[in-house]
Amino acid sequence: MKQSLYSMTEILGVNRISAALHRNRPVILTFHGVTSDTSDTICNDEGLHLHRPLFERLMGHVARHYHPVPLARVVDWLEGKEAAPERAVCVTFDDGFRNVLTEAGPALKRYGIPATLFVTTDFVFKQQMLWPDRLVSAIAITREPEIAPIGAKRSFDLTTREAKLRANAALNTLCKSLPQPERLALLKDIIERLHVDESQLASAWDGFRPIDPDEMRLLRGIGVTVGAHTCSHPILARLSAAEQSRELTASKQLIERVTGEACDCFAYPNGGPGDFDDNTRARVIDAGYRCAFTTIKRRVSRVDDRFEIPRCTLTHNRVTVAEFAAELSGLPGALRALLNRPGIDARSASSPRNAALQS
Repeated sequence: MKQSLYSMTEILGVNRISAALHRNRPVILTFHGVTSDTSDTICNDEGLHLHRPLFERLMGHVARHYHPVPLARVVDWLEGKEAAPERAVCVTFDDGFRNVLTEAGPALKRYGIPATLFVTTDFVFKQQMLWPDRLVSAIAITREPEIAPIGAKRSFDLTTREAKLRANAALNTLCKSLPQPERLALLKDIIERLHVDESQLASAWDGFRPIDPDEMRLLRGIGVTVGAHTCSHPILARLSAAEQSRELTASKQLIERVTGEACDCFAYPNGGPGDFDDNTRARVIDAGYRCAFTTIKRRVSRVDDRFEIPRCTLTHNRVTVAEFAAELSGLPGALRALLNRPGIDARSASSPRNAALQS
């Protein structure tokens, strides 16, 4: 039913009306990667790496119906340097996966869509896999039937694909709740208990391959600029001020040295409420960044703090162009805000029609 509603909003022109009403509220889209691999590997079950044909369709929609602009245009607007770019959409990618260049790049270039790649420098320059990718890769390739890691209150079944997905979700949540040293220690324990050699992890799924530092220089040719995403992808709010400063400054300087260009945009790892705080914001400013981006899902407002700019993760591999078009227009968000207002009849808000629009 939900997909039918999305299709109807497009057919009836409701999306176009909503987009016009929200034309002075830019949308910043967040992706991670794009892949041609359509296998059922658990490494990409959440669809953080979009299938290439789907990504191309979504970018086609953006190019036809919106005004793709670089992040700098939105920041200029927030600083009062220019008027709001109407129907503006920005495209960003987090972490530094190579497939941004090889798989997303051709579509971005074809449609003339500028983008920004926020690079985690240990991942790219030291070729060190990100901890969530190490975790799911180990679970994907292990032959162990279960695991009972230190710190977990129970063991996890690993005998089926679905069981591995549940185990990965639970262990990912557990790891994410820990400070960086404890997280890495737990991850090391998990990998050892799964009897997987660290050298095997990178071969679990090719999509996890980082871009090569030399390849970063090619990004400019397809309209992609490079921003920073820390050195090791920690939750910054859980670090000391000195540790935060090191993560912010070292990553910025390394990117500038390799690209030969200023790196003045930053994206908070994880990027949700609680993942950064006022102290983190101060360290970002001290490090010399012009702006910083969250993963708080909403459109950008003129009154937004340029060191807490929201971005929208609208996509997964089960998304349809109709759903993407509706979300991008701002219609579902406006309806969700209306339904959450005090005084809205609870029975109406919980009806099948409204439940579909809220999801």
